[in-house]
Amino acid sequence: MKIRRYIQARNFLKEATLNIKNYDSILSKTRKDYEGLRNTGISCNALSNKIAVTRQCWNHVFKNPNKRSAKVKKLERALCFPYAIKLLNKTTTYQEVSREKDKGGNAHLFFGVIGYIRGNRIKVIIRKQEKNTNAKYVLFSFFQMSFAPAPKTKKETE
Repeated sequence: MKIRRYIQARNFLKEATLNIKNYDSILSKTRKDYEGLRNTGISCNALSNKIAVTRQCWNHVFKNPNKRSAKVKKLERALCFPYAIKLLNKTTTYQEVSREKDKGGNAHLFFGVIGYIRGNRIKVIIRKQEKNTNAKYVLFSFFQMSFAPAPKTKKETE
C-alpha cells in the first residue's frame, strides 16, 4: 500500500520553534487578520448563519495563562489561524456536537469542525448559547490536530 504524501503539509509546532524570534511580528499579523474578521464574520456552509468572531476566542487561545503559557504554543496557534478560516469557508458539515454548562448555569452547544487543509488536520470549535432566541454562532477555538507526513528525500529512500 502506497502512503499518500503531502508536499505542502506543515508541522506548526516545529515551525513555531524555528520562528520564535519572529514571535511579535507573526502574532501582530494574526491579530490584525483576526480584528478584520471581527467586523465581517466568517461564512460557513455547515451552519446556517455567519460565525461571529469575538474577543472571547482570542482570550481563550492566546491569553489563557493556564493552558498556553509558552510562546511556542501560542505561535503554533497563530500559524494555524489562516488554515482554520479556510476550513470554515470550505466545510459543508460539522463532525462533533457537545453540550456543556458554564459557571453561570447557561447551556452552550459546541460544534467541532474537523478537516484536512493542505495535509494539515485542523479542528475548529464553534460555540452557541442553547436557550437564547437570537443566539449567534461564535468562534471559540482552533488548533492543528496532526499533519501528514512530508515527502521523503532521495537520501531517505536510499
